[in-house]
Amino acid sequence: MWYRLAVYLAHPYTLALGLLWLATARLWFRRRKTRARLTLLIAALVLLTAISMPAVAYLAVGTLEWSYPLDRQLPEDPQVIVVLGGGTLLLDESGEHAIAAGDRMVRCLEAARLYHALGRCPVLVTGGKVDPDEPGPTIARAMGDLLLSLGVRPEDLILEESSTSTYENAVESRSLLEQRGLERVVLVTDAMHMYRASRCFAAQGVEVTPSPCNQRAAYFQWSAGSFAPSPGGLMGVGAAAHEWLGIAWYWLHGRI
Repeated sequence: MWYRLAVYLAHPYTLALGLLWLATARLWFRRRKTRARLTLLIAALVLLTAISMPAVAYLAVGTLEWSYPLDRQLPEDPQVIVVLGGGTLLLDESGEHAIAAGDRMVRCLEAARLYHALGRCPVLVTGGKVDPDEPGPTIARAMGDLLLSLGVRPEDLILEESSTSTYENAVESRSLLEQRGLERVVLVTDAMHMYRASRCFAAQGVEVTPSPCNQRAAYFQWSAGSFAPSPGGLMGVGAAAHEWLGIAWYWLHGRI
């Protein structure tokens, strides 16, 4: 316990936030006549402290994830598994070697699990390069290589390597699905991203069964640490805010 507390207090983020509060408190008590000028600074510090709490991050992420629980029933005869792409990790400067990174590895693991559990069916991996000049393979190819190592047969793997956004994932995937006469998909992506992704595919006329993975708000653990400001809490709130802004943008542009 004491070790964890010491590590938390010594973290650069905790130190910086603590020093900001100390400096603000010092100004508040030493400059009584100008306290009104500190109101905005104090409000900003209160907001930063609040959105850095893991408990607040849990609530923010949960608003996106709770509609997609882990125990959702999957179809008995899926036509195709569609896996949305994400980031890759380059292993050398030339980009010749790359692997699916972070959350995208979890998506591949979920797709492979479905592939073996539901019986062999095509697996479509969608994702090109956000930056065409970046070295290395496309996102779909890097994730496809991982799926092959997880037991997906080459003849069952379909790569879509031109899309650069969730909307383009849906548009380009629909084209490949239509060519093969497929219209019912099991969609694999992060639970936090599933709302926007599934509606993009539905807007393209694709019948979607969600299969979310990488849940971040599956349960809440009551502890003092859940209310202690941290970089992880701030990142969780930031990720949820990014997704909600993406949903609003897509809705305004008629993509969902």
